[in-house]
Amino acid sequence: MHFLFSINFLFAQLPENTAMQTDTSDWKSIRDRIKDETFWIKFSPSAQHYFNRGRYKGMIQEYKGALEDLNKATELSPKEFAPYYSRGSVKERIEDLKGAKEDFTKVIELNPDFEWGWNDRGLINIKLEKYDDAEKDFNSALKLKPSWAFPVFNLGLLYDSKKDFNKAIEYYSKSIRMDSTNYMSYNNIGYIHFQLKNFDMAISYYTQAIKVFPKYYNAFRNRADAKIAKGDKEGACQDLKTAADLGDAKAFKFLNELCVKK
Repeated sequence: MHFLFSINFLFAQLPENTAMQTDTSDWKSIRDRIKDETFWIKFSPSAQHYFNRGRYKGMIQEYKGALEDLNKATELSPKEFAPYYSRGSVKERIEDLKGAKEDFTKVIELNPDFEWGWNDRGLINIKLEKYDDAEKDFNSALKLKPSWAFPVFNLGLLYDSKKDFNKAIEYYSKSIRMDSTNYMSYNNIGYIHFQLKNFDMAISYYTQAIKVFPKYYNAFRNRADAKIAKGDKEGACQDLKTAADLGDAKAFKFLNELCVKK
């Protein structure tokens, strides 16, 4: 049996700094699909239907129910990689890093040509501080898809985590050359410059991230930090207000503390 599935890569592993307000506009239609799958499970409790329902539950952050369904899908069809992949994504979100790594390893065993399995296990290895293993995983993903900017960006994350800023900037810059819309790379280079107290450079990179993705509230909040360091309180407050309006709870807190007259 083979699944007729299409993995939603927005539910795949993504770095933490993809911060933006959760989009719930489609949640009603997803809940309708969950109801449909529940109906079919009553008549035909197949791995396919459990997989579908578990994946939909994960999309609306119902992680406990998602795990229950994906566990059932792996029991019914243990040779299919898709349920393990979706389950690994859920486990990462509930901070079960060991379980997530086990699932992504299983994905690689079942389908070694699936580049996302290597990439996502690499991200888990960064969180586990298994940096050598993470680098091997990202390079394996790149062997399968050499023009893919995402694992190159993740190599930047790896060296960023190791505080090897020169190497991190090298990979972030390479990912931008491969994909000029890679706003996270601009943001992360900006943050490296902020840590090095190169505030003008930091502001420049944060601004570029915002130009690419105007709803990216991390970059607004980060730019506010750099403006504060330069003594530009008015500019910082403008950025904090924008970030807060975009749904950033941290920016809302800082806005009240720094900018609202008591």
